[in-house]
Amino acid sequence: MRTRTAPLLVALAAAFLLAGCSGTATTEADAGMPAVAQDGMTVEGGAPAVPGEMAVTDKGMTGATVPTDRQVIRTGYVSMRVDEVTKATFDVHALIKKRNGLVSAEDVQSNGDSAYANITAQIPAADLDAFIADVSKLGNVDSINVNAQDVTTQVVDLDARIKALQTSIDRMTQLLAQATRIEDLLAIETQLSQRQAELDSLKAQRTWLGDQVAMSTITVSLSPKTEITEVDAPGFLSGLQSGWAAFVSLIMVAVTALGFFLPFLLVLAAIAIPVAIIVWRHSRRTRAVATTPADEQQAGSGTAT
Repeated sequence: MRTRTAPLLVALAAAFLLAGCSGTATTEADAGMPAVAQDGMTVEGGAPAVPGEMAVTDKGMTGATVPTDRQVIRTGYVSMRVDEVTKATFDVHALIKKRNGLVSAEDVQSNGDSAYANITAQIPAADLDAFIADVSKLGNVDSINVNAQDVTTQVVDLDARIKALQTSIDRMTQLLAQATRIEDLLAIETQLSQRQAELDSLKAQRTWLGDQVAMSTITVSLSPKTEITEVDAPGFLSGLQSGWAAFVSLIMVAVTALGFFLPFLLVLAAIAIPVAIIVWRHSRRTRAVATTPADEQQAGSGTAT
């Protein structure tokens, strides 16, 4: 019996010795910058790496299950015509307030008697369909567009990255407290700052996605109703009416032109008539003077004969 037990005791003693050597090597490594940190966090070149228990790739967390609740961003656009754009604008604001939404942008333009308005609002995603139904009652709807974008994969990916980075930061904080050399402290602090900045960026992206999923964006475009006038088919009477209207317009234009130029004509006449009379009298006198010597010469010639 003692002979059989001896080899077993020897094997157990060897196992304990190996375990003790392994523990001593680990302790010696921990005194400086550890090559392998606790829970599988590897260190390369004196810098801690991402924890090994959670594999994270660019496409998301390996083995992560997509949640049953789909994360969907919905956006809508409603174009409609109303009797009074100003009144309808106030009505849209009231409906937004009723659904616990908020106005993010508004553009109202006035063109003479007509006005146009574009209102962009953030509405809780659960109330988007009810809000569209309420707005559609304000006038005649021209078009309704609702788009949906599934961002579930992005949300899962961001959650996995945030969890991995947070775990890594916690482990590195522990290592920072245990480090004794200046080189190790500087290396850990550098890595810790980089990962903290990346963690803040991922959290901001996750918050933005959550806000977009929770609050849907919708734009309401309001324009005035246009009255359609009936146009008679062309015919003889229509042509006669058009010709008479053109003739009357021509007469009116001529009368207007005459009234415009009449003052100028009167001034020109007041100047031109006296000048013409003076010129006419002068030409008569010139002719009379030229005729008299000729008659006297003819009379002298007849007497000599």
